[in-house]
Formats: sequence, C-alpha cells, structure tokens
Amino acid sequence: MKFHLFFFILLFWATILPAKKKYPQYGSLDLRRECRKGNGRCRVECHESEIRIAFCIRPGSHCCLQK
Repeated sequence: MKFHLFFFILLFWATILPAKKKYPQYGSLDLRRECRKGNGRCRVECHESEIRIAFCIRPGSHCCLQK
C-alpha cells in the first residue's frame, strides 16, 4: 500500500507539476468572476426565468442568466 501511495505521488510530481509551470494560463480561470461579467449569478438552482449555462466554482452550482 505504501508503494502505491509513493508511486502515485511520484507520478503526480512528474506529470502535473511541470505542466502547471509550463502552462500557467490553463486552469487559472475564475468562473465565478466570468459569470458575473456576463450578468449572471452563481446559484445551486436556477429559477424558471433564468437559463443555466455553466458551472461556477463547485460542480453543484450553476451560472444562471436572465432570459
């Protein structure tokens, strides 16, 4: 079991961390701010008069826009 944990940490360190350093622009998008820019609000459930377009920060919250 310890070997598997060590292997997973090594794999994470060798693949994801260099990618974050090489491409910092990916994964740094603040979806909540982008939702507000589009005149929307982050909510768990959209009203009937709103359109759900995307996820905000958490997968359970949606960006709701007025129709």
